[in-house]
Amino acid sequence: MRFGSCLTRLPAAVALAVCLALAGGCAHREYFPGTTILRSEENRKIIQIVEEYRQRLMRRNVVGLLALASPRYFEDSGTPRSDDDYGYEGLKKVLEEQLPRVKSLRYDIEYRNIRVSGTQAEVEVFLDGSFEIASQEAGDRYRRVNDYHRFILDKEGDEWKFVSGM
Repeated sequence: MRFGSCLTRLPAAVALAVCLALAGGCAHREYFPGTTILRSEENRKIIQIVEEYRQRLMRRNVVGLLALASPRYFEDSGTPRSDDDYGYEGLKKVLEEQLPRVKSLRYDIEYRNIRVSGTQAEVEVFLDGSFEIASQEAGDRYRRVNDYHRFILDKEGDEWKFVSGM
């Protein structure tokens, strides 16, 4: 007996309840709170690493931030020019020179999407933050950041490491 023919022999209310229960079971998915990102162990690990990045940034922990970056890290700064591109050593230099100058910092991340393809993860977020940076030449500068951003991570062994976007 086929499944569909079973339903035709049930009272209409019972058949409707069975269909709704079956449809709900297939359609129900669990998401991370406030997102449309499916709750999975891999996505949890990725979000945990990005949150660790945020916390280390807030603490201005250069050594901790560098520990999250892959030796293959590369940043193109979102421009077509190559003179502002840098790798892991450039990231280290930027962090060592700029983070100590930060006087105040607010940095919130809203997760928009996570795509995992093989050993690479693309994390789309919306950044909402502000910072004040000390500058002897032009006086202290204050800047707000409200923009979409993309972190790229590679899985190295059992760990996710940033390869772009820090």
